Amino acid sequence: MTEELAISLGTSNTSIFMPGNGIVLCEPSVVAYSGDPAARRIKAVGKEAAAMEGRTSDRITVIRPLEDGLISDADACRDMLNAFLLKVVRPGVFGPRIRAIVGVPVGLSMEERRIYDDVLAKVGVTHAIMIENAILAAIGAGMPVHTHKSGLIADIGGGMTEIAVISLGAIVNGCSINVGGDMMDKALRDFIMGKYDLDVGTETIKRIKSRIGSLYSNDKTGLQVSGTDISARSPANFRVKATDVMEALMPYYLRIADAIDSILQVLPPETSADIGGDGIHVTGGASKILGLDKLFFGKLNLPVIVHDDAEYATVLGGGKLLENSVLLGEVLGTRQ
Repeated sequence: MTEELAISLGTSNTSIFMPGNGIVLCEPSVVAYSGDPAARRIKAVGKEAAAMEGRTSDRITVIRPLEDGLISDADACRDMLNAFLLKVVRPGVFGPRIRAIVGVPVGLSMEERRIYDDVLAKVGVTHAIMIENAILAAIGAGMPVHTHKSGLIADIGGGMTEIAVISLGAIVNGCSINVGGDMMDKALRDFIMGKYDLDVGTETIKRIKSRIGSLYSNDKTGLQVSGTDISARSPANFRVKATDVMEALMPYYLRIADAIDSILQVLPPETSADIGGDGIHVTGGASKILGLDKLFFGKLNLPVIVHDDAEYATVLGGGKLLENSVLLGEVLGTRQ
């Protein structure tokens, strides 16, 4: 028996798609170990491991095995992915054969590709088809990547932002920059610490972004949060404002806009005309902030489409390829 899956190994989250069932798993890319490093044992993965961050003893280590979009700890990534697969694939007597489309960053080196190959092989993926995240995200967003018409996508992930102009199933121009949701989380935490003398946890930062995240300077909303008063070293509550989020994160979104503009500046007229008509497509979890479309439009003077399922675009794109062998053949054909 062969199971077919689409896997998105993200810095922040890992998602798995199964044909006929849709997205069957989406959990934080986190694994927790107990015991000494030389003989560590898996304590938890995914949501349970993420809940331990900032709350563990010296005997428990919480690891995020991907950094800046790439596998940084191969052993931890293997343990995490194996645990995730056991949640969605029914084990057989000899174990199932797994054929998987796996999203990877643009421009993997031979050594980086070898790490992915090794991790996937060790968790039972017998046939791995690695396709750039930008292409998968474009397919997941419904862009006609298999036609001669060019389209531009900016996929703002947890570890990096990948920007690509795609035509005939391949990337014809693009770049990646080390700006992503995790960096923005740290920037917001540092901003709150500096302005309010308040230290807050990772989950609180994510809640602030999801509840009142905004790039509008006139946004009057706010959110009451709990943390630690740094000076008094005691629990404290404070009201964080939407404009705090804007001040902390605006420089990062402006860097992304500048990177998109640098790609637009070197495109031939025909490609520019295609993108001018269709607009800029934006995916990734960090694209969901209020006002992003208005900010990018003001900087780039082009329509901006932030997709409803932006955070799942990559794994949904892999799923579409599994369900459309003709489109998969066209995308793979560009690599011949």
